[in-house]
Amino acid sequence: MKIKVLLAAIALLTLAGCKEPVNLDTDTRQLVRVTEAEQGRLVQRLAFSSTLRPVNRARLAFQTPGILATRPVELGQAVRQGELLATLDNPELGPAQKAAAATLQQTLTRRDQARRDLQRLESLRDSGAVGEDAYEQKASELAALNAALNAAEANLAATGERLEDASLVAPFDGVIYSIAAEPGEFVAGGQVLMSIGGPARLELEVMLPASLVAQVQVGATTEVRVPQLAGMSWPGQVVEVSSIGDPATGLFPAVVEVLADVSASPLRAGMLAQAWFDHGEDEGVIVPLSAIVDPVGNDPRVFRVENGEIHTTHVEIVASSEARVAVLPREGGALTNGDLVVTEGHRSLTDGQSVRTAL
Repeated sequence: MKIKVLLAAIALLTLAGCKEPVNLDTDTRQLVRVTEAEQGRLVQRLAFSSTLRPVNRARLAFQTPGILATRPVELGQAVRQGELLATLDNPELGPAQKAAAATLQQTLTRRDQARRDLQRLESLRDSGAVGEDAYEQKASELAALNAALNAAEANLAATGERLEDASLVAPFDGVIYSIAAEPGEFVAGGQVLMSIGGPARLELEVMLPASLVAQVQVGATTEVRVPQLAGMSWPGQVVEVSSIGDPATGLFPAVVEVLADVSASPLRAGMLAQAWFDHGEDEGVIVPLSAIVDPVGNDPRVFRVENGEIHTTHVEIVASSEARVAVLPREGGALTNGDLVVTEGHRSLTDGQSVRTAL
């Protein structure tokens, strides 16, 4: 009898334990996150992207063609001003210099002989032994030889310069950031062999629209950001603005220099960067960009919460600044200072829907 009672008690306890727990939260309304709209003025900020490049930079080339004989530097190597970067093997340069030197020597010898002959003729002319015609003929010959001597000296100097051009040296302290040929390859005269840039100063060239270029002056300050380096920014200054736009795009080039000690920063030439410009100030209701549904479409709108219910307000975006926008209600909509707008949980919201809110 006692065993039966004990088993019955265990069975009752087991059944009680198998019941589902009671859900004390009976509010099934959708939860949304909201924030207060603010009436005010918003300075519109626009970002223009480009690639960072050295302020001091040069593309180096030989003036004469030939075979690249040596290139003792590598990509990314730091070099000092005057350091040898490459040599050119042009078999014509050596013989050409020797020929120019020989021509100069021959012309010099002939000129000296003509000068001595003219001096003798001058004495003979004074004594009446030779006529004036012989004297003038030798004087003309001496003048021609003087002109030929000047030409021979210029030719030798030019040949020497071409021979010196067979050695490429660094024009300033910098870093080699591009190389276009390897030893043994033929390079044409004027063909860019390598590029060098000074690492201490960086800049970026951006293309500005006509609506903004009139507001941007040389000396204006900007903010420079690198998307890969989130949370970091550097001051910038406009150093050049073109008054003539690109005929293909209608945009105007502007150069912004980074005003920072680049050597002590993570900035590097070649990084994609953004220059931020202020562009006007507009009045409106300011809300986070996350509050806008379809911000780049034809029907931007916000969900306004009033008395726990959703009300759709169609808006016109009049200004944007990074994560905030200034809007104006349209089509008879209402949106004023202090209204609660949904920033998270937009999915499947409809007019009149009851929701729970969280800031």
